[in-house]
Amino acid sequence: MASDQPATVYTVGDFVRRVVESLLRGDRRGMLLCARCLVKLTRDDLDKSYSKTAIVESMGDIFGTPGALTYVASSVCGACGRKKTPCLGMPSDRPIR
Repeated sequence: MASDQPATVYTVGDFVRRVVESLLRGDRRGMLLCARCLVKLTRDDLDKSYSKTAIVESMGDIFGTPGALTYVASSVCGACGRKKTPCLGMPSDRPIR
């Protein structure tokens, strides 16, 4: 049975963004995380068919257009502790650490 709706094609970037938003909504809500930590956490969450290069490129796009995420140009990463690094977080009721 054919559908009149065109098939939705998801990109690597779509999946990476979904994982990043999920991470920042979950246990890491209220934290700011740098791109390096988000790449590692995303790689741990996705299956191995996604290359690190594709995830890194997608992360660059997410940092460039964060959408609902909070972008901070210079902060301390809540995972690795790197200082003065660009980070992303999810808006929260409690203050971002």
